[in-house]
Order: sequence, then structure tokens, then C-alpha cells
Amino acid sequence: MEMNTLVSIVLLLLIFVLLVRVTSLQRQLNELKRDVERLENGSTDSVRSDFNYTLSPKEASPSHTSQPAQTDLDQELLTLIQQGKKIMAIKRLREARGLSLKEAKDYVDSLDR
Repeated sequence: MEMNTLVSIVLLLLIFVLLVRVTSLQRQLNELKRDVERLENGSTDSVRSDFNYTLSPKEASPSHTSQPAQTDLDQELLTLIQQGKKIMAIKRLREARGLSLKEAKDYVDSLDR
């Protein structure tokens, strides 16, 4: 009887973990759907309201005529871009700042200009 109880508890914990993971994946899927809709509708200028939003170098500078301050990460990204490794730069930025694919691509594109 004790073995059945232990198996039942383990199964309940496993079900709970899987439900949490499915919920997380559903949220991510919904975010991706919204991003795709924005891209398809051409509204790429919309600003995300979540806490992960990071300003592009142009948005971060107080004046568009002055050069934004370069961070170590920006220097690393510029080096990757100059080496023709733009996808690697986007991946590195996403890992460092937790940005969405679109946000990271836009940021890297703004550095490339």
C-alpha cells in the first residue's frame, strides 16, 4: 500500500510540473503569435510594454545627433556584425538581455547602421 501512495504522489507532482510547463509554453506561443501579427501588419514601431523591453542605441541617446554610449556588449555585438556573424550577435544579445527575437534583431540592426 505504501508503494502505491508513493507512486501516486510522484505522478501528481509530475502532472503539476507538466501543467506549469504547458502554461508557460502557451504564454510564449501567444507572444510569438502577437509578434507575427505585428510583423504581418507592418506595425514594427510598436513598443512592447513588458519589463524586458530595452531601448535601441538610437532611442537610448538623448539626442539623435550624438553617438550613444557604447557598452561592452555593444562592442562585442559590433565585432560579431563586422565578422559577418549577425545571427550570432542576435543570439548573444538575446542571452544577455532576455529579449525577444524581434527586439534583439531590431537592436542589432540599429547597431549595424
